[in-house]
Amino acid sequence: MPQNKQNKPETPIKRTRRVQERAEITRAKLIKAGTVMFSERGFDGVSVRDLENAAGVKRNLLAYHFDDKDTLWKRVTNDIYGLMKTEFDQRLLISQEMSGRESLAFVVRFYVYFHARHPELSRLVAQEATQHSWRTQYMIEHHIRPATVAMEKLVKEIQGLDRDAFIHWYYIMISATSTIFSFAAECRDLFDVDPCEDGMVEGHADMLVSMLLGSDK
Repeated sequence: MPQNKQNKPETPIKRTRRVQERAEITRAKLIKAGTVMFSERGFDGVSVRDLENAAGVKRNLLAYHFDDKDTLWKRVTNDIYGLMKTEFDQRLLISQEMSGRESLAFVVRFYVYFHARHPELSRLVAQEATQHSWRTQYMIEHHIRPATVAMEKLVKEIQGLDRDAFIHWYYIMISATSTIFSFAAECRDLFDVDPCEDGMVEGHADMLVSMLLGSDK
């Protein structure tokens, strides 16, 4: 009689693969929980047990997979900024064929569309940017400064803005591309519209390009 496949003993390779898959699932759950909780409550407002409960995993698994809350916060931050950079880089070849104004408009539009899909990024930054901390410095040095340096160069070339003027332009752009999506609940209650609906996102992008870059005529 042929042996039933279901009764075959598990091979070491299959066992290792199953353990790895479980670990990946657990890490993904913790990262997802951390993304939501850090962006909504801030680093200090969330405990390790809060994160494990939100992820639906057993106690002490955060320490097992990420050592501590600091490391999980770094992973959450790296993942969301990494996604932003990956999506931007994928579109970079298109922008290189554009005129100066078009390339800057492309950047503004990209920020709008990304924040519409990922409002947790601006919420995460808002939780940290009001204070001096290792987390603020981490975001600046690893993610924010490199992008801002490139943006300042582009704005100077196209708009002719010096450093002082660029600082204002930068914060106007960052706030305007993200706030409506970060405050989506308020927008729905106040205006009875969903700011993340495609038409609203496109309209928001069009208005910001016009306001920040002026007429293209």
